[in-house]
Amino acid sequence: MVCPYCKNTIRKKSETVTCPRCEAQHHKNCWEEHGGCATPDCYANPNVKEVAENVGNKTIDEILHGRKDDAIEKVYVKGTVCPECGKESGPGESKCTFCGHDFSGEPKAETSAEFEEEFRKRYREKAGFRLRLRIALYTSIALVSVLIVSSLIFSYIRLNEYYNSEEYRVRQFVKEWKYALESKDIFKYKDLLDRDYQYIEKSGKPVGYDERSKRIEKMFETYKKIRVQTDDINITKDTSQANYTNVTFNQTITLDKKEEKGKKTLRLYRDSASVRWKIFREYFE
Repeated sequence: MVCPYCKNTIRKKSETVTCPRCEAQHHKNCWEEHGGCATPDCYANPNVKEVAENVGNKTIDEILHGRKDDAIEKVYVKGTVCPECGKESGPGESKCTFCGHDFSGEPKAETSAEFEEEFRKRYREKAGFRLRLRIALYTSIALVSVLIVSSLIFSYIRLNEYYNSEEYRVRQFVKEWKYALESKDIFKYKDLLDRDYQYIEKSGKPVGYDERSKRIEKMFETYKKIRVQTDDINITKDTSQANYTNVTFNQTITLDKKEEKGKKTLRLYRDSASVRWKIFREYFE
């Protein structure tokens, strides 16, 4: 049972006071402090006594059908209907008199104007957020596009510089020399040699253009399959003579099943009137 005055549960019956009119249970201290019953519509409630009117010895019929000046004006202040138990508590009560439900947590109804203003405010906030999101997205796309275009332009410039460089031309020449040997194309091979070409053997003995051409041609006739592998190519420009360049690499040449490894050096020469390199000296260690 809940005390209608303090809205707390009554735990001991020995400390209760029962209203003689409505039989509502109270704490003894609450009854004394309030000066009577705390039930809103009970005549034993001091607040109800103050607004009640003394009708004397008049009957109910006289009260209901009497003259206007004799009519009793009933004073009634509307209370709060509890959403839990459905009963009405006294006006100004923060908790239900019957079940103790707390009215302070009940949502307050918003007016139409307040609702409209709140709706517009949230709509503007959401629209602003979407706008900022679009701006951030478009800015990111623009930055990424600029970076991609800049990267492509930079890569194109670097590649263009490389393909027009002497290093690229020398590497292409080494590929031609390798292809001439593997394809056993004696005419292509001779075309890559300078007329003053010399092959320096391991013993230090030089072999001239004609003798070297005959040996290569004999190698093409003897072996069915020739494979040349070049690793760690190093290109060094001769600073003392502008038209000379040295190319050094590790060579593995396979003649059918025979394999020979060593370090190869090609000394290239290019005359002033030509842009094409020729092999001037060839060393194998």
